[in-house]
Order: sequence, then C-alpha cells, then structure tokens
Amino acid sequence: MNKEAKVFLIRLSFVLLAAMLLTQASVYMNSVRMKQEMLEHDYELAGYLIGSYPQLAKELPAVFTSAKSNSELEAGKELLETAGYKSDLRRQMLPAVNSLYQKNAMIHSIISGVIIVFIFLITIKFMKSHFTKIDQYQQKVYQIMNGDIEIRLDDQEEGSLGRLASSINTMTSSLHTHIKKEKHNRLFLKETLTNVSHQLKTPLSAMVMYNEIMQDEPIDNEVIANFLRKSERELERMQTLITNLLKLAKLDAGIIQLHKMNCILNDVVKQAVESFETRVTHERKAIEITADETISYPCDKEWLLEAVSNLIKNAIEHTSAGSTIQVHLERTPLIVKISVRDDGEGIHPADLHYIFKPFYRSRFSQNKQGTGIGLSLAKTVVELHGGFIAVESLHGKGAVFHVNFPCLTKL
Repeated sequence: MNKEAKVFLIRLSFVLLAAMLLTQASVYMNSVRMKQEMLEHDYELAGYLIGSYPQLAKELPAVFTSAKSNSELEAGKELLETAGYKSDLRRQMLPAVNSLYQKNAMIHSIISGVIIVFIFLITIKFMKSHFTKIDQYQQKVYQIMNGDIEIRLDDQEEGSLGRLASSINTMTSSLHTHIKKEKHNRLFLKETLTNVSHQLKTPLSAMVMYNEIMQDEPIDNEVIANFLRKSERELERMQTLITNLLKLAKLDAGIIQLHKMNCILNDVVKQAVESFETRVTHERKAIEITADETISYPCDKEWLLEAVSNLIKNAIEHTSAGSTIQVHLERTPLIVKISVRDDGEGIHPADLHYIFKPFYRSRFSQNKQGTGIGLSLAKTVVELHGGFIAVESLHGKGAVFHVNFPCLTKL
C-alpha cells in the first residue's frame, strides 16, 4: 500500500471515529432531552390533577413512581383511546414529541452533512493526488514509447504504484539494452554486407568483363553462345542483388537521412520509366504514364526514384510479351497516389501478406528472375517518406500497387 493510500485510510478512520463519537454524544443528549420532556410532561399532568382533584395530593406521587401492571396499562390505554389518544396519533398533536423530533433531525442532519463533507474532501484529495501521479506515469510512458528511453519513473514509493513504476523502469532498461544491441547488430549486418558486397564486386566485375570478351569472339557453337547469354543475365542479376543488398542494409541500419525537397512526381515517374525503355522494347511490352495534373511533393528524389523503379521492374518481371504496364499519378484532398498496374499473372492470395518481406519467393512464381528484395526496398523507402504501399490483385488478372503519401497541410 502506498503512502497516499495510508494517509487516506488514516484520515477516513479519524472521520468515522469522530462520526461515531458524535453519534454517541447525540444519543446521550437525546436521552437527556427525552427524560427532561417526560419529567415536564409528568409535572404538568400532576399539577393538573392536583388543581382539579386536591384530595388526591397524597396518593398522586405514587401514581408516577410505583410500578404498573399490565392490566393497569390496558385499562389506561382503553380509557385514553376513547378520547382519541392512540398510537397512530399525528406527531404534530404532541408538541413535546414534535419539538424533540425536529431538534434531533436537525442535529443528525448537521452531523451527517459534516461527515459527508469531510469524507468527500479527503476522498477528492486522495483521488486527485493518486490520478495526478498516474497521469504523470502515463505521460512518461508515452515519452518512452516515442523514443525517450532515458526517462525513469519515481519508484521509491511503497505499494502498487511504486511496484508499477519499478516494473516500467525495469522494462525501459531492458528495452534500452535491446535497442542498443539491435543497433549494434544492424550496424554489424550493414558492415558485413558492405564488406561482402565490396569483396564480391571485384570478381564479379572481372567475370562480366570475361563474359563480354568471350561474347565478342566468334563462336560457332550455339550451345556455348546460349550459355554466355544466360551467364550475362545471371551476372546482371547478381550485380542488381548486391546493389540492392547494400541499399537495404543502409536503410535497415537507419543510417540513411532523406534530403527532401519539392519534386515534380511526374518527372520522377518519367525518369523511372525511361530507365526500362530498352528492356520493355526488347521484351515487346509497353509502359503508359497518365496523370490528372502536374503534382509536386516534398521527397528525396533519388530514393523515391528507387522505390518507383522497383515497382515498375516488378511489373515487368511478372508480365508477358504484349502486356501494357500503366503508371498513374493523382492527387486527392488527403493523399498523393502513384499507382503501378499490370495485366500479368497477378498475386496468389496465399502470397499477399508476404510479398513485402525480404527474399520472399512465392512457390507460384519460381520461374521468375527477381531477387526478392525490390518490393521490400520500395516499401521501406515509401514508409521513410511517411507513406504506405497498398496492393490489389486477383490471381491471373494482374495486380496494382498504390503508393500513398499524405497531403501535408497546415490546419
């Protein structure tokens, strides 16, 4: 039990004790007043009898002081009831009783009111102090959730609040340790991938050069020529994979800082599409760009170009010859949207929840040449810009990826 609760209970106990003492005092005073009222009533009655029947003066004291039998009680009751002096007689018809009742009611109302006010005040004070501390804890927890993990709660108190504060502090310390460890692991992964990628670039460049040299040589054997073409495609795929791994590692390690400036998204999309012109021509595909207007948005142009290019590349890889890929830009009062639509094979329902995971390869598209990184990279870049990616697809009827950025307005 914490200190505030102890103080509250002690104060409440004092108030209840005082209420009990006041009640006892009131009961005692009521009995004294009742005795006085009974004596005054008997005095009045005795005076009336003496004045009316002087001969009863000697026997009259015994009438009030001697014990009465049940038969005498019943006889007196029968006699007085004939005059309307009954148990259901209205209180107002007995001035002494009515006066005693009014005085008692007023005293008990005052005592009850005072007790209620005291209990209310100490309860309000306790609740205000208690909930103020809870609000402070809640505010600090929000600060911790927002990344200020150096904050610690006051856990020196006794009771449940102290234990709660101690638990939150322990959790925060553990979270701090895990975050530091995670940052270290991410930096280690980034450095490892960077080192491995750099180590791979040299032999890979050599292999690309050797492959080009061999392709330039006259080759009569079609099998060897076919192998060289396949080798070229795989070497290009390896280069793309290494480049994307480096980018993903930097993003995942949190060492990338976006340099945002107002960019014309129409130009970004056009540049992304132009980078695939040779490929789509060779594969007999087409890319169409549509926009309702010229749209500007604050972004890091290079990274957004990377994200859009990966979405277009994904669409190219999952469409066949003769297909058309549509890239549409639009602005609404709430969002700026870039949509990449294809009429390819679509996404199997079992894959929808996993397509943005790094290296995820669906069992329904194992014949494709993707690396499994592009969509994850695009999603990370878009989220760093404060946006999100949504996908719609029916298996066998194509897919559309929507890149949504909130319209930043000053309210």
